[in-house]
Amino acid sequence: MNALPIRVAQVSCIGARSGNEDDLAIERGPAHSCLVLSDGAGGHSDGALASRIVVERVLEGFRSRPPHDPADLAELLLDAHDAVVAGQRERRKTHPRSGMYATVVVLVIDQAGGRAMWGHVGDSRLYHWRAGRLVSVTRDDSVLQAMIDTGAVDAARMQDVAHSGVLLAALGSGEEIEPNVEGPIELCDGDAFLLCSDGWWSGLDPGSIARALASSATPEEWLEAMRRRVAERADPRQDNHSAIACWLGERPAVAPIEDELDTVAPAVRR
Repeated sequence: MNALPIRVAQVSCIGARSGNEDDLAIERGPAHSCLVLSDGAGGHSDGALASRIVVERVLEGFRSRPPHDPADLAELLLDAHDAVVAGQRERRKTHPRSGMYATVVVLVIDQAGGRAMWGHVGDSRLYHWRAGRLVSVTRDDSVLQAMIDTGAVDAARMQDVAHSGVLLAALGSGEEIEPNVEGPIELCDGDAFLLCSDGWWSGLDPGSIARALASSATPEEWLEAMRRRVAERADPRQDNHSAIACWLGERPAVAPIEDELDTVAPAVRR
């Protein structure tokens, strides 16, 4: 198949925080592209350092050898995990209580082969639209997701759950991690992807994201429409919020939105 044209955009906002611990980047190559977003955490600016290490290490590995299968992509994410652990050891020489860690979500596009795959650790997410329908959302590595999976809490009441932001896996954590990897899938004209940190998706339900997509002519407009929606909430505790939008081929198709929440079984429903 002929390579589909790719349009991408990115945005990162500080929210109500004193600093931005999100990091993100887009690497475009002649045959492959890599989109990566990381949300860091830790005191003494450790979160910003952790997310920067993750993004830099993922891009370094991608440039050296673009991943061709899920095992390659998992190895790339594990390498980023090792880099954060090494960064912790170095940081603790001057800050003994340092405990930095980070989430990550990565989308790798093989333009020549017309395929894509993605991976994540933590609660930074990837959403995939096709033919105007939300067809896939990554599953969070979080206490809340586990509670929803077991039926311990109704997804409709997730905002009431204490410790809803506690992660079960993160890069740099002391536990052994197993990256979540999906694909490769065959790309279609009109596919749309959204990569975002939890500060972004926590203020947007899938219907809001879909309405923004339907009313936008470019990836930049899509991100701006969502950013405005987050800002309208005026949350005094608003976290850093960042996102990358990616459109393949022509403008994504528009589909009815009223049933959007029921179209994606794997997602945490908000």
